[in-house]
Amino acid sequence: MHLARTKKLTRITSGFTLFLIIFNLLIPFSYATQLSPDTRLTWHESLDWAPSIAQAQDGRIWVVWHSYEIGTNPEIFYMVYNGSSTFPWSPIKKLTTNLGVDKTPSITAAGGNIWVVWSSNRDGNFEIYYKIYNGSSWSPDKRLTMDPSKDEWPSVMEDKDGDIWVVWSSDRTGNFEIYYQVFNNKKKEWQPCGQLTSNPRLDWDPSIMQAQDGRIWIVWVRDDDLFYKVISVTKVGEGFQMVEEVRDTPLTEKDSNTNWHPSIMQAQDGRIWIAWDSCALADMEIYCKIYDGTWFEERITYNDADDLMPAIMQATDETIWITWTSNRLDNFDIYCKMDSQPQHLHDIAIISVTRDPNVIVAYQGLNVSIEVVPQNQGVEDEYVQVNCYANSTLIRSRMVHLSAGQLTPLTFTWNTSNAIPGTYTIIANANILGEIDTDPADNAISDGVIQVRIPGDADFSGLVELADFALWADNLGKIPEQFPLKVYPDFDNNGYVEMADFYRWRENIGKHYP
Repeated sequence: MHLARTKKLTRITSGFTLFLIIFNLLIPFSYATQLSPDTRLTWHESLDWAPSIAQAQDGRIWVVWHSYEIGTNPEIFYMVYNGSSTFPWSPIKKLTTNLGVDKTPSITAAGGNIWVVWSSNRDGNFEIYYKIYNGSSWSPDKRLTMDPSKDEWPSVMEDKDGDIWVVWSSDRTGNFEIYYQVFNNKKKEWQPCGQLTSNPRLDWDPSIMQAQDGRIWIVWVRDDDLFYKVISVTKVGEGFQMVEEVRDTPLTEKDSNTNWHPSIMQAQDGRIWIAWDSCALADMEIYCKIYDGTWFEERITYNDADDLMPAIMQATDETIWITWTSNRLDNFDIYCKMDSQPQHLHDIAIISVTRDPNVIVAYQGLNVSIEVVPQNQGVEDEYVQVNCYANSTLIRSRMVHLSAGQLTPLTFTWNTSNAIPGTYTIIANANILGEIDTDPADNAISDGVIQVRIPGDADFSGLVELADFALWADNLGKIPEQFPLKVYPDFDNNGYVEMADFYRWRENIGKHYP
C-alpha cells in the first residue's frame, strides 16, 4: 500500500499554480442540500493538507490543517469563520512551531474549549500531541503517547459525558492497528490506552463520533478499503465497559480502487454521513455514504484533478459543512462549502485584488502588475465587465465570460507615466451585462495603496534636489531591505541602487509636486 500511495502522491503534488475549483455536490433528491459556492480558504503556493472542521460553543467554525508553506517541515495552521458579511474568515494563524513534522490534525469543541490533536516526530518518532484553547489562549503542546513505534492519523471527539476520545493508528504490534485513549473530564486525567483492531491487514486513518443513541462509531482504512464498527459504552465506576455491537464491517467493496481518509458525523435528523476520497481511474474524487437504516453511496466530485482528505460536520443551525484539499489547478489548497445558503440567480463577486508585492513605491513611468479575480457565484452563465482603478482613474476594463461557479484571474497593467504623484488605492469592481446582481455587496474590493513619486525624489519631499542625490550616494549598491526608513532611492525599481538611478535623478532635478 505505501509504495502505491507514494507514487500516487508524488504525481498529485507536482506544481504550484493558483486558481479556483468547481465542486459539484450531487446528492439524490431525498438527501438534497442547497449548497453554497466553493470558498477557497488558502491561496499561497504551498501544500495544504488534511483539514479538519468543528464548531465552537460560540457558533464559530474552526478549520485546521497542516501546511508546508514555512519550509520542508509541515506545521499546523487554523482559521475561524465568524459569519461576518465583510470578513467572514479570520486571518490564517500558525498553531505549531518546531523543527519536526507536525501533520494530520483533528479538531473538536468540548464545552467552551477547543481541542486539536495531531501527529509529530519532534521527539524522534511520530507521537500524538494535543493542545487546548480555553477561549482566550492556547495551552502548551502536550504529548499524549509515549511509545517507540509510530502513532499517526489521530481523530478526536467529545462524548455526551464530556470525556475526550482520541483514536489513531499505530504499528506498535508490528502491524498498523487502531488504538484509543480517553481523557476523563471529571478526574482530569487520561485513562490507559486501548486497542480497537487486531487484523493482519493494515488499519489506519480512523475517524470517530458518538451517535445520538450514545453508541460510538469508528470508520477507518484497512489497506485500501473502508471499514467501520459500532461500540456501545457503559460507564462502570471510574472506567467504562465497551461492547462491539457492529464488528469490523466493510463499507467499500474490495476492487482496484483506493479508498482513503474517511470522515464521519451524524446529522440532527439522525442520518450518518461518511465522506472519503477514492481513486477509481486517474484522479482522486470525493464520495459520500449516507445511512438511515441502509447505506446509500453517491459520488461527490467530477473533475480531472485530485480532491481528497474531506472533513464533514453539521453546525447547530443544521448547515452541513465539508472541507477538503484540492489541486484542480496544480497547487493543493483548502476549500470548503456548506448547505442551507441562499442561491442567487445572478451573483458576481470580486474574490481578490493583488498588486505586485514588490511595488510599494512606483516612480512615474513604472508598470505595476495587478491581478483581479472575479467569480460567478450565481447559477447562470454570465458576461462580466471587470474594471480596475487607481483611485478614481480607470486603468482598464476587461470582458470575461464566467460559467456558474467559475473564477478567472485577470491581469491588469498600470503604466504610471501620466499618474500625478500621490497616494493611490487599487480598486476593482465587476458588473453583469444585461442583468441585475442579486448580491451586489461583494462586487468591489480594494488592495491597499501605492505611492507614486517623481523619479529622483528619494525622501518623498515632493522635490528632486541635492538631498536626494546624497541619499542615492549613501545607498549605492544596496537593496530595498537595507534602505533607511522613509527613504527609497531605487528610482527604476529594479531591486538595487545603481548608476541608472543617478541618471533618473539628474533628469528630474528641480521638478516638484505639487
